[in-house]
Amino acid sequence: MSQYPSLSVRIWRTRPWNTNPLMRASDRFEALVRMLAAAAMLVAIPIAGAAGTAGYTAAAARISSDNSAKVAVTGAISGDLKRTAVVSARSEMTETHAEAPVRWNQNGRSGTATIEVPDTATLGDEVTVWLAPDSSPTGPPQQSSVAVGNAIGVGLAVLIEIWGAVLALVAFIAWMLGARRRADWEREWRQIGWQTGSDRR
Repeated sequence: MSQYPSLSVRIWRTRPWNTNPLMRASDRFEALVRMLAAAAMLVAIPIAGAAGTAGYTAAAARISSDNSAKVAVTGAISGDLKRTAVVSARSEMTETHAEAPVRWNQNGRSGTATIEVPDTATLGDEVTVWLAPDSSPTGPPQQSSVAVGNAIGVGLAVLIEIWGAVLALVAFIAWMLGARRRADWEREWRQIGWQTGSDRR
């Protein structure tokens, strides 16, 4: 008893230029589509890499510009802390975040805002307040790792979109060819049944 052919052998036998007369034109077309799809998915990798690089460059420039515009001033906690328990998505542990009103002076102008402060802070403690160019409170400078994460996200999004579109197209073409084959088989079986008399009512 002969051994069943391996996967690589079966894939090789489905190549579009196979000289086997039993291979239908639809089989050759479907094999060609799969080959082109595989090539497109490989080409999508450097395209996604280029998109990720562009995303990193843009994000790094934006972060650098935003960070350079921020100014750090020293403020003092002027009210009671409000603590909130939050469950961390990474560690699944409960973390406590604290907010409190903080007052500061910058170039002779005073300001007040409720910002996040250390959980151990108390009334009157000095904290760092980051201000935007319009003197409104803002977040601390972002790290360069944010740009890296943005680049990875952009690259993966492009890759998934291209691969998803290619796989969807291949699946649609395979479904259409399968429906056509089933229709052909049904028509042929009816012809055989009519010729042998088994399809007569």
